[in-house]
Amino acid sequence: MSLLRAARVRALDMVRRGREVAWCPEWMNLGNLLYIGVWALEGESRGSPRRILLQPSKAASLAVFPELRRRFFVERSEVRFTDRRVMPWSGREEHEPDRYDDPLLVPYIEQVLLPGSPLNSAPEDLDDDAMVVNVRRGDYFSVPEHRAAFGIDTVAYTLEAVRASVDAHGAPSSIVVVSDDTAWCREYLRALDDVAPVRVREGSATDDLAALVHAPRLILPNSTFSYWGGYIGDVIHPEREVVAPWFFDRTARGGKAGQLRPSWHRIDEIPGGWGEPAA
Repeated sequence: MSLLRAARVRALDMVRRGREVAWCPEWMNLGNLLYIGVWALEGESRGSPRRILLQPSKAASLAVFPELRRRFFVERSEVRFTDRRVMPWSGREEHEPDRYDDPLLVPYIEQVLLPGSPLNSAPEDLDDDAMVVNVRRGDYFSVPEHRAAFGIDTVAYTLEAVRASVDAHGAPSSIVVVSDDTAWCREYLRALDDVAPVRVREGSATDDLAALVHAPRLILPNSTFSYWGGYIGDVIHPEREVVAPWFFDRTARGGKAGQLRPSWHRIDEIPGGWGEPAA
């Protein structure tokens, strides 16, 4: 940083003493933004107003949480000159606990996420003992650097997680697969047919999230979007089963997922290990 730029930053820091605004970049998707919402509620609970910058491309996905959007998000034109631009996610990963048990999580879901949300209504096509299997593909495999960070052997993990659930609670009445790559699931997860009747669900991102939230039994991948389906569903259906992988991201915490709830069943090992898959 040049001396001139450093001086400018120091001068702005002296002027900007107002509310904190999380300066969220374009790459942050809904799952990441929901964690920033907990940070905003934490500030509000301490009498320190916090806001979150709304990138225009994220407005549609936030429509599922109208109270969150109204309460904490601001457009760039609404950011005040005196607001402090902050990055609350920076450097936090190394200090996260092994399990996610924030005392604000339940109040956040009940008071901020669920009011006015379509997620309050359960999908009509889920049996009482259905197992929802969420499969994350997309950019985890299409983008090489994301595959290097997040990619796992999806087939090996999915079958291991389903096996653990069946061993603990018996075979489900049906298996409903929710994924961002349904064609891949139909091709590579045919072994699930040996467990229970399988249906690959087609729908919007909101439909997918609703299925995760209201799943009687839920298998999650290493995805923040998926974790939020787990968190919200735990509030609405507190006695249900959730299974999730130990692994999250090779670039931080030795790969360990710090976002899992204490009540979730964690899969620690899969056949072939947690190394980067070839595809």
